[in-house]
Order: sequence, then C-alpha cells, then structure tokens
Amino acid sequence: MRKYSTNPSPDSDFRGEVYRKNKPVRRNLFSWGGCSLIALLISVFCLIPLILFLMPYAYFQVFDVIFPKIQVGSVPVGGLQLKEAKRKIDQYYNQGRMIRVTDGIHEKYLLPQELGMTVDAEQSARDALNWGHGENFIENEAKFWQSIHTGMNIQPVVVVDAKITLDALQKINAEFSQPATPPRIFYDNGKWETHAGELGYEINIEESLKQLILTPDNILIFGSYSLILKPIPPPVVDTTQVETQAEKMIKRAQQLKAYDAITNEWLELGLDPGMVTAWLKIDIVDGQVRLSVDSEKVASDLDQINSRLGSDRFLDKERITPLIVQGLQEEHSPFLLVSHHPTTYVVQKGDTLLKIAWRVGFPMWKILEANPNLDPDHLYSGQVLNLPSKDTLLPLDVIPNKRIVISISKQKMMVYENNQLIKKFVISTGVDRSPTQPGVFQVQTHRANAYASVWDLYMPNFLGIYEAWPGFMNGIHGLPMLSNGTRLWANILGKPASYGCIILDLKDSKFLYQWAENGVVVEILP
Repeated sequence: MRKYSTNPSPDSDFRGEVYRKNKPVRRNLFSWGGCSLIALLISVFCLIPLILFLMPYAYFQVFDVIFPKIQVGSVPVGGLQLKEAKRKIDQYYNQGRMIRVTDGIHEKYLLPQELGMTVDAEQSARDALNWGHGENFIENEAKFWQSIHTGMNIQPVVVVDAKITLDALQKINAEFSQPATPPRIFYDNGKWETHAGELGYEINIEESLKQLILTPDNILIFGSYSLILKPIPPPVVDTTQVETQAEKMIKRAQQLKAYDAITNEWLELGLDPGMVTAWLKIDIVDGQVRLSVDSEKVASDLDQINSRLGSDRFLDKERITPLIVQGLQEEHSPFLLVSHHPTTYVVQKGDTLLKIAWRVGFPMWKILEANPNLDPDHLYSGQVLNLPSKDTLLPLDVIPNKRIVISISKQKMMVYENNQLIKKFVISTGVDRSPTQPGVFQVQTHRANAYASVWDLYMPNFLGIYEAWPGFMNGIHGLPMLSNGTRLWANILGKPASYGCIILDLKDSKFLYQWAENGVVVEILP
C-alpha cells in the first residue's frame, strides 16, 4: 500500500498562490465607486426634463422671436420676429383700419390718419419683443411660460397729431351739429299760439380732442370714437314782433293762384291758414327776429294741393316751391305755372294717325317719338298710344297776360291781352293736303322776312309757333311773296290757302309781330 504524505508539497503551494492572485474580486454596490455611478445616472435623468423645459425658451431668446400668444392690441404677433411683426402691425392699423366716429345720432367712418392718429409699428413691435427679453433670466423664464398659458396684450404705440385731429373735429362738427330752433308760432281759432323752441347740440371739440389724445390706443383697438356733445339752448324771443308779419303772409298765401296755359285757367289754390302757419318759422338774424318760410314744408304740402288739380295736371315741386317761398317772404304774387302729366290715347275704329294728331293736339311726329315701335299704317281699335306732356309744346317761359286764339273752322284770329279781346283778324290756314295742326303752342321765333326754299316763298313778319316735322317750323306771317315779286293769296283771305302756316294781311301781321313776344301762347282750335 502506497502512503501519501499529508504535508503540502512545494508545487501545490505555488498553484494555490496563483489562484489566490487571479481570483475575481466581488465589489460592493454601496462602495464609493457605486455611489458615484448612481449619482451620475440620476443627474442625467434630472437634466433631460430641465433641458426640455429650457429649449423652447432658448429658441425665442436666441433667435429674437416674440413670445407666444402676445398681441399688440388686436394684432397677434407671437412667434414673429421684429420685421414681420412690424409689417403686420402697420398693415392692420395704418393701412386697413377704419374708425367709426359717432355722436350717438350720426356716424361716419374715417381712416386713423384722417383723425391725426398713426401707430408707430416699429416701436410697438419692439415693445412686444422686449417683453420677456430682459436681463433677468428668472423673470424672462416666468414671462415666457405666462405668455404660453395666459398670453399678453401690449398696447400699440400711437402718435397723435393734435392739429389734424382738431381740423377733423371741426369738419365733423359742421356735419353733425344741430342748431337750436327758435320757438314756432301757430294760428289757431283766431289767435296766435307759441310753441317753445327745441334744444340743439354741437360737438364739444375741446373735450373730444382731450379724449382722443389720452386714449388713442383704445380708439384704434375698438375701432370706435364716441364724440362728446354739448347742448345749445333754444333762443328766447318775443314772438309778438312777427305776428303782424305772419298775418300778412297768410293773407298773401290765401290769394295764391296757378295758371294753366293749356286751358287758359287761373286756379285758386285754396290754402287754409293752418297749412300756411305750419310753413312759417322764426329766425334770429343779427339779434333781430324775422319770419321765414320753410321750403321743405311747402314742398310736402304741394302733394295735398296737387290732389285738387286732377290726375292730368300738377304743380312741379322743384319749380313751384322756391317761387312760393320767395313770393311770401318778399311780399309779391309769384307766377305759378301748372304742369301736365303724359297721358295715353286709345285708338278708335277708323282712326288714322293724322286724325289722332288732330284730335289730341300733337303733331304726328311727336306721337311717333313717344311710341318708337308704332306702325302708323297698321293701327287697330283698342291700341293704347303714349302721349307726351303738353308742356313739351311750350318750351319757353309762358307770357300769362297775352294769348292768340285761332279758329280753323271760322278762319279767324282773336288776340287777347289781360283777358280782353283787343284784335280780331281774318286769316287763312293750311289746305286739306297740308293742314294747320290744332293744339296749344307758343311763339318761339321772330323772323322779319323768313324764306321757305321748298316753295320759293318769302314770309314777312314770321312768328314760328310749332315744328310740323323736326326742323320744319310752321308759324304766323303776312301774305307771302314769291322770289319774282308776286304776292300770293291776297284775294282769298278767310279761306284755307297755305301749306300749314297761318296767313294774315300785311298790316295785321306787322302789328302781331311787334305785339307778341316769344313765349306768348297760341291756341289753335279745329
């Protein structure tokens, strides 16, 4: 049996030593090195949110960008750089904005520049950028997050030119102001009554200017400028001074008449005192009480007056109103001329255009002019023709106290002045193939010796009265003469003889030529 020794050999001692030297070391996590690693990891995890928290702020700071949700008045500029913000502010306030200017009764819209206001877009944009871009980091960071959560409104910087504003307010005041009205007088049941005047108002320019200078930004932001008014008390006057004058005006008004040149009628207007006193108003001129006539009230009452004249005639408001006002105020009787509406004619069986023209008192061409699509050779019973106003045949101012009346059937002319027959002449009118046109016309021209080239006739003492066709004037004249010196129709006066004109003896024609000025009405009866 082999025996082993219990004592280690030198070789085994060597191997044990080697093993002990290379054996892995088990480190303790809570040793110094382990704690450092944990601290590093924790720091990294803590820094990441902080970096994420600071990165947006850094972007706005580094690139000079205006913080989010910042507005300059009504203009959002958050996220914009200075140049773009300036452009946007200028475009909104200085180029596209209109300001509603009102006194509570009237209103108008003006550009800010017309009111003397201009937004300094450069400074306004810079104020928006500077908010949160200061030197204090903590304050800047707080403002950044405040802008994100709640936003921020920066007031625009407004430059006011007080002189322009003052000029604008004075112009607006001239447009908006309402003067106080003096008391009015009324005539009722035979006695005068006085109604108190009404309060007026005007713009308080001083206070309105102060308001704009102090709060121009609010006016621009809200787009409205409410003016401050101040009252104007009505004047206190003694109305007894004008009652006598009013009584005279009422009496003159009750005597007003209108002349119908077509029918040769004078129409009483029948104005009652109540209507006329409503026209009167009291004016204060240089401290003196005066009575005047309200033209708007006169024009309004003409509708009622016209209703009494019938459906075919009326008093033209634009022409008649100033005449009534002037006549009452200047104590004279105005000449009021009645106007006539266009009418219609219903074609009867057997009518021709010549017969219709004869019946309605218009030359045929005037009827054709009023009915452009009319075929005169194909009229039918029941056809409705438009007729122009008879006023178109009286283009000149009417001479009311003279009138020439011609009877075709009697071949006579009557001359009237102040409604009195002063002359009566034998005449010759047109033959059947070229008849004289009935109607109410007017002396329009004077020619001492007119020439008709169509017939080679000289027509002495020619008074043109109507156009038989456009540019061809029929008229009244003395016995005509051919160019060879032959006098025509002297022996047939009293019978139709002419080509449409009205022929007189030479002596009679000379009288008429001198007596009848342009504007005298000529009425030609069938």
